[in-house]
Order: sequence, then structure tokens, then C-alpha cells
Amino acid sequence: MKKIAVSLVAAASALALWSGAASAEVFMTGKDVAKEVVGNTIEGQYRECAADRNDFQEYYDPDGTIRGRERPCRMTGSWSRYGGSWEVKDGKFCVTLGSGRSSGCFDYNIDKDGVLTRYNEVGVTDLKFNVYDGNPNHL
Repeated sequence: MKKIAVSLVAAASALALWSGAASAEVFMTGKDVAKEVVGNTIEGQYRECAADRNDFQEYYDPDGTIRGRERPCRMTGSWSRYGGSWEVKDGKFCVTLGSGRSSGCFDYNIDKDGVLTRYNEVGVTDLKFNVYDGNPNHL
């Protein structure tokens, strides 16, 4: 009887581990993210506009720099420019933008339509980006 109980506990534990792993989100490696964005431009637009939310475009240069521009969310008019850098660190794609912009090492996924999704440190969707070939806006 003791042997059967131990086997049942072991089987239940294995099933719990397997089901947890099966439902866990699998993110892209930092190198895979770099393959998608380096040499290209991303464009982000927040789902919900607020006073501190901007639409933006960023070109990821192969030399490790980021050249971006932004303007108030869903507004027309002049863009202000900014810069930063990117790197692959500890298996994640990392950005440093400064001036209060969201910087750090993030998890990413890309869907079948080519929309890149960034996740925050707790695995919640943070932002979605469209990826465009090259540097069409001459950033």
C-alpha cells in the first residue's frame, strides 16, 4: 500500500510539473529578437492614451544604437528625437533609452502577422510593435 501511495504522489507531481510547463509562455531568445529588429524600424502605439504616452518609431542600428522619434499619443505634428542603445544580455534583448523611457531587458514574442509583443517583468503584455524593413523614416 505504501508503495502505491508513493507512486501516486510521484505521478501527481510529475503531472503537475508537466502541465505547468505546458502552459508556461515560451519567449523568444534575445538573439532571435535581434534578428527581427536589428537593421529595421519598430513602431509602437499605446492601446490607451494618457498624458505620458507617446507614439514612437525606433530604428535599431547594427552598431548597437537606437535612433527614435516620438510625439503625443495619436496626435499629428512634429516628432521629437531621442537615442539609445540595444544589446543581447543573459539571453534577453535589452534596451537603454534614458529620459524616463522604458528601459531594461524584456521578453518578446512575435505572432503570425509579424507583430512583436513585449512583456514586462511579471510576464504581462507591456506593448506591441509593428516591425518595418530597414529605416523608411530615415531615423
